[in-house]
Amino acid sequence: MSDVLLLAGMALCALSVLMAVISVLRMQAPRGAAITLILGILLMFGGAKLSPEPFGVTSLTGAGHRLIDGQIRLGGNPASAPAPAETAPAAAAPATTEPATTEPAAAEPAGTAAPAAPSQ
Repeated sequence: MSDVLLLAGMALCALSVLMAVISVLRMQAPRGAAITLILGILLMFGGAKLSPEPFGVTSLTGAGHRLIDGQIRLGGNPASAPAPAETAPAAAAPATTEPATTEPAAAEPAGTAAPAAPSQ
């Protein structure tokens, strides 16, 4: 969750720069860009607060690398996604099969047998 907040905050900050440039070129006050910048900074602080590692440039780049590697999912149900540590041992474990039964197969009842084809 902290990686998603860090990446979303970084994206909002970058978007606010583009919004500010467009607003200045249109001779308007960049109010929307300022609001977007503040929201981006708040999201980055929230992600830094939730992250177990110290906040810095390495945490931002690490979050980006984890997103690219597929360790972070931005959509879907996170409960159904397997944890990265659980996938390696599960793949290495041998497949289990059910033990063979020694009992003979049960014979079909006499009334349920398929009728024989009529001979001509």
